[in-house]
Amino acid sequence: MLVALLWAFTGCQQNEDPQPENSAVSTSAPTNVDFTSATFSGNVTKLGTGGVTDHGFVWGETTDPDLTAAGKQSLGAKAETGAFTHNATGLTAGKTYHVRAYVTDAQGTFYGQNQTFSTTSDPTIISFIPTQGGQNDTLTITGTNFSTTTTDITVKVGSIAVTNIVSSSATEIKAIVPSGVTEGANKVTVTVKTQEVVSTTDFTYLGGLWTQKKTFAGVDRTTETIFFTLNSKAYMGLGRTELNVSTGLDDLWEYDPTTDTWTQKANYPGGKRTAAVSFVIQDIAFVGLGTDVNTIHQKDFWQYKPATNTWTQIADFTGTPSFSQQTGFSVGGKGYVVKRDSKELWEIDLGVWKKKNNLPFTASGVYFIISDVVYFWADDQKFWKYNAGADSWSAASEDFKGGFLGRGTLNGKGYIINSAVDNAPTLEYDVTTNTVSNKKSLVGSLPGGRPTAFLTESFIIGNKIYAREKNSNTFWEFDPSK
Repeated sequence: MLVALLWAFTGCQQNEDPQPENSAVSTSAPTNVDFTSATFSGNVTKLGTGGVTDHGFVWGETTDPDLTAAGKQSLGAKAETGAFTHNATGLTAGKTYHVRAYVTDAQGTFYGQNQTFSTTSDPTIISFIPTQGGQNDTLTITGTNFSTTTTDITVKVGSIAVTNIVSSSATEIKAIVPSGVTEGANKVTVTVKTQEVVSTTDFTYLGGLWTQKKTFAGVDRTTETIFFTLNSKAYMGLGRTELNVSTGLDDLWEYDPTTDTWTQKANYPGGKRTAAVSFVIQDIAFVGLGTDVNTIHQKDFWQYKPATNTWTQIADFTGTPSFSQQTGFSVGGKGYVVKRDSKELWEIDLGVWKKKNNLPFTASGVYFIISDVVYFWADDQKFWKYNAGADSWSAASEDFKGGFLGRGTLNGKGYIINSAVDNAPTLEYDVTTNTVSNKKSLVGSLPGGRPTAFLTESFIIGNKIYAREKNSNTFWEFDPSK
């Protein structure tokens, strides 16, 4: 009897089916979250009865997404426990998402924890400085959602891509303005990985390129020097080493742009001289006036011939000299001296001095010559024209605002190096259309972004302008064609 009961109990137990077990999965927090992508991670922690027939991820903008969610990635069957991942793309920037890992077996579909994440918002451009500039200037762009990795970023000025991104952070990009940008207004475009943003304001691209050349080989000197060009070479000299110090200089130096070299030439025979004037007629330079080491105003004039490196004295100036208030120029094969304090104009022709019509304005020392017409900048911030053939003055209609420290004429246009404010542009004056356009400032080329350079001597050789910084041996070349 007892044996029969025991057999009946154990036999029934062997015929009962075991309970099926469910698979289990967990969801980790997403990583590498970006504007439109993220990396999902899950882990199958238990294989259910019958094995895992499918596993993957589901995601969307609502909590606890399931297999009906807009986002789903099936990774198929899985034969063993362990981790799995998926790089999700096509997300929308600046959105909050929810993701869950899932597994499917014979018992059903089971989900891991709900994980919430937000994609990065689109980048924005708040501002940039400077708002105008040219090639090789540093453009600083301020905004949001940039990247600390410069290779993630591209910048364009207009349609031209920047090739040198100096640095980047989440809120600032420093980039070097490229060459080849269309002159005038251009948008700035920043692309961070796949996301592009375009500035709402314009960057004004200024043509021209400033390049530092071989340092002037003479001693440092102030603005009160002479300078002229002859036979594709520049000459500079005289002046003094400090303002308000009577000790002057009598040296003369030649600059050859072909070799970018300075060579000392024969000293000025009139003695050490400050604030002399100079001009060129044919192949001869004329130098005179100024103040000697005893602060006496001098009236002597000398010819310099580069071909023989010799000086010859000519007739003295017949007007009254004025220290630091005289400017010399030549036009139409004749030389001229402007006395800015008395508004007198004097002409020398074949060694004879003759007084011409006075200036109807107070002149600065800044001028340029186009087609034998002299354009003088006046204290009223206008340009006045002098027609040497008619000995007449007339006002040009265009105003030039600012303080101008250098000038030159190229290809029928006048160029003014403007130093009124930091980053003030170089101005190009088209006499045909009577219009002014901005060219690249020298400031962006200065080491360390130092303030505006005060340029003194400026002269034309070929199709370029050359200028020296005041109280410095630093020498610059400006090419308006670049």
